[in-house]
Amino acid sequence: MKSSTRIGSPKSVHRRGLACVSLLVAIATTHYARADVAADSERANLLFKKGKVAFNAGKYTDALRIYGEAWTLKKSPDIAANLAQAESELGKHRDAAEHFAFALAHILPSSTDEQKFALADGLDAEKKEIGTLRVTLEPADSTLKIDDVPVTVPAAGEVYVEPGKHHASVTHEGYEAHEEVLNISKGAAQVLWIKLAQVGAAPGDTAPPEHAAAPTDSPPPALNGSSHRSIVPVIVGGGLVVAGAAVGVAFLLSGNSSQKDADTLYNEHSEPNACGLGTPYAADCAALHSKNSDVDRARTIEVIGFAVAGAAAIGTAAYLLWPHPAGTTATHWAPTFAVAPGAGSIGLHGSF
Repeated sequence: MKSSTRIGSPKSVHRRGLACVSLLVAIATTHYARADVAADSERANLLFKKGKVAFNAGKYTDALRIYGEAWTLKKSPDIAANLAQAESELGKHRDAAEHFAFALAHILPSSTDEQKFALADGLDAEKKEIGTLRVTLEPADSTLKIDDVPVTVPAAGEVYVEPGKHHASVTHEGYEAHEEVLNISKGAAQVLWIKLAQVGAAPGDTAPPEHAAAPTDSPPPALNGSSHRSIVPVIVGGGLVVAGAAVGVAFLLSGNSSQKDADTLYNEHSEPNACGLGTPYAADCAALHSKNSDVDRARTIEVIGFAVAGAAAIGTAAYLLWPHPAGTTATHWAPTFAVAPGAGSIGLHGSF
């Protein structure tokens, strides 16, 4: 005979009581969590105002400490922008660039054009004091470390580093690790494209099917450079060399032209902070910012064009000169290069 619990019985009342207690605990926990967030936000706002007072008084060290405390409580674009200004005054250009970039990426819709231009100009000024790595990783979720410190690559792909020599490593489960030394020049934007090779992958292997009987009376293929190989990779590689070089030259000229225009606009208003908040030269500052953006874009595409041309040239030459087993045409190469205007390195790894 089944036992049942009647509504209103001691067991039923006990269970409902436990459920009510659990619900009340959950509501109370949520309430206190929201209260903590509100309290942190209010304290961050008070610290923000206090930091502005210290900054305006020229007490940049105090302002940095106060803004830093506010930043730990609340990640907002206004705190990031003011923190960046304090860091800039104290020569902490890499930190300032990161916080200017954050403020730009999370700028409020209600912000004015002048505020946007001021943030963009602040970021541009900091980037002239440090090095910029424009990072592309394959696979995209690979782990990047610079000087053994894990680095999160922002959506824009720009990582800011101090000028000088740095050790970079990229790892991913199931892939061969990659390491290299980077020489970062002050004010340079350097492309860092790392494509990892899968562990055990051998694209050049052309093993026969298991059911195919291998001949026993023929000699093993000799390794030499005169074996027949497909002309298609040579055509593709040559095309990439020509196309990459053409793109590089075209955007080199375009960047030089935009740089001249930007210099002309800058020299017309050379007084300090001519493009700061509340500037009377809003139109000229907007044009200057646009020209600087054109220069950065042209330099980036110029670097990529020359890098592709160089990598394709190395890959094509390696394909032609590397000894192949007779009768095989398969090849695989993965470019890993880091180049900056006027200097850099290009390399390949894989099987040929």
